[in-house]
Amino acid sequence: IDLELDSTYRRLVVDGAVTTDSLRHYVDLSTTSDYFSNEPASPVRDAFVVLSFGEESMVLSEDEAVPGRYSTPIAFSGVPYTTYKLDISQVDVDLDGTEEEYHASSTMPGGSELVNIDLRYYPTPVTSGYAVFMYAFHPAEQRDWFGFKLIKNSDVLTDSLAKYTVLSDDLFDTGYFPGMPVGFLSDGDPRQAVHSGDTVTFELNCIEQAYYNFVTEAQLEISGNYPLFSGPPANVVSNINNGAMGIFAAYSIQRTSVIVE
Repeated sequence: IDLELDSTYRRLVVDGAVTTDSLRHYVDLSTTSDYFSNEPASPVRDAFVVLSFGEESMVLSEDEAVPGRYSTPIAFSGVPYTTYKLDISQVDVDLDGTEEEYHASSTMPGGSELVNIDLRYYPTPVTSGYAVFMYAFHPAEQRDWFGFKLIKNSDVLTDSLAKYTVLSDDLFDTGYFPGMPVGFLSDGDPRQAVHSGDTVTFELNCIEQAYYNFVTEAQLEISGNYPLFSGPPANVVSNINNGAMGIFAAYSIQRTSVIVE
């Protein structure tokens, strides 16, 4: 079957975040392309991008080395419970001769506390390796959403959206994660295989529901649906207005590490 898919109008794609890490935060701007396009996503150049929070606002400058990437002028740490607003203007994404404006906002969650992690080795006939268990507190009276990352030495193992794990606290309403499994380091994967002296770092992200929904829907579209009992593919939910796609997120980061003996 030879499928001939029509072209559609271009949309803005936003990928950016503010975290509690002290660094120059950035936003990547690009455009959508046709389904069978084999070209990289086209960056959006010369946009006017403003990040505001509280009484402060920053104009982001485009990175000369990375077209379409707009960075804050200084390094700073995001603050939990603060609302960050992103405004994008002076762009004509659909090439109709009229410039558009786009807006997004995200309030950084807080209140959860990462205590530690525990590694346990499991030798099985199928696969062997270390399972990573997380211990953490979170406010029992509020609903929270989380993201997990694993790092071995300086190698971020969860380096793509497909590998990023997100979770709602619906499973644990007691305010405590009592040794919850959050990852597995397989002996059969050279990147994951752990040896004596290696440092394993676990990163806990406290995220908004909008970011949780974006990741779960994106991963569903990446993996694909089985035809039976599943709906048709659909655009992933976005918190950017005016028909844009992607996500702008503000989330807090906590890390803890163990050295494998």
